[in-house]
Amino acid sequence: MAYCVKLLVDDQEEKQKIETWLTNPSFKQLVIQDIDTICNDDILIMEINTPFDWVKARRLLKKHKDLLIFPLLNPSILQTSPIAIELQLPSLFIKPITKHLFYRNIKKALSYSSRSTFTLEQEDYPIDELLLQNILKEEISAEKIETVFIKGMVPNVVYFIQGLVLSTTREEREGWQASSVIQKEIMKAFSMIGQDVYFLPFRKHLALALRVPPGISSPCYWEEGEKMVVELIDKLKHEYGIQLYIGVGSIHRELLGLKKSYQEARKARMSPPKYGLSLRYFDEIPTNISVQESIDYITEHYAENLSIQQVASQINFSPTYFCRLFKKETGHSFVSYLTFVRIQKAVWFLRNTNQTIEQIAFEQGFNTPSYFSTIFKKVVGLSPSEYRATKEVIFM
Repeated sequence: MAYCVKLLVDDQEEKQKIETWLTNPSFKQLVIQDIDTICNDDILIMEINTPFDWVKARRLLKKHKDLLIFPLLNPSILQTSPIAIELQLPSLFIKPITKHLFYRNIKKALSYSSRSTFTLEQEDYPIDELLLQNILKEEISAEKIETVFIKGMVPNVVYFIQGLVLSTTREEREGWQASSVIQKEIMKAFSMIGQDVYFLPFRKHLALALRVPPGISSPCYWEEGEKMVVELIDKLKHEYGIQLYIGVGSIHRELLGLKKSYQEARKARMSPPKYGLSLRYFDEIPTNISVQESIDYITEHYAENLSIQQVASQINFSPTYFCRLFKKETGHSFVSYLTFVRIQKAVWFLRNTNQTIEQIAFEQGFNTPSYFSTIFKKVVGLSPSEYRATKEVIFM
């Protein structure tokens, strides 16, 4: 069955983009028509520039009960976006609209449609990823949004994901795109354990929002989820040469807490791992105040010739007690923790500067380039030159 798409859009640039995208073969059942009249089962993409435009949308829905409206919001009135949920609209676009999100949300809406109607029942209503992304950016309040979702649909944790393509030529040679492969495999893996996921791309990283099942106090105790993620990381590395690094925030029961979970996941991703480099949890970061003070001191003075005695004296502990407490809280000896911090700093210089490996080694506190290379490969799994040759995954 073919459906008529009508564009009530004055912004010619946005209108032209949408018209071009709708020629995609995936939408062969959609036919663009003039806006002369609006019929009951049309699809209407409607620009929203003022609060009164929402009134128009409401009137159209009242008159045409099976009309499917996609609002295209001007960012200046983003605060009115909860009205889209009140009207039970299937999705929401914010200018400037991007092709990736346009395709995804149109397809999602069509997948929920039937021959007679496109309207979604409230209990089947998916959280819109654009709204979640703006919550993480603190560009919209979640208070009004959360009230319309049943408890089982609200995500409560964020995973912060970054990736490397180990071979810069393989992706093009084999005809796949790393960001798409990662999202496809994540969706497939989580669906196998009955989990909905929401992808929120931020160019150099991907925020993944989902709901950890009830009764689990921390993602690090979610055995089924961790097993699945570890297997996913291994699969992507061996089948595609994609290396993932994931930080996981803590669980927050309210939607507003997703912003904090996102920040926690980011911090976990950048913290020395207690167990494994590829998957790190915020809840495993030390909370002991004295240990935190020692970590702050190490982070500030990592390139110096630091000793256990020097750091222990900063928090008024004996070296023996400090070593025992530090190991218990971090999972690392003082030396291995300091080494990781130095390697972590070196990673940034390898990626973002043209300094030689020798220069980077000395500046980060290593005595010789060969020792630096040996330790780097032990920690990262690649030599410094191999790491420099990798490509960061860009999430669109």
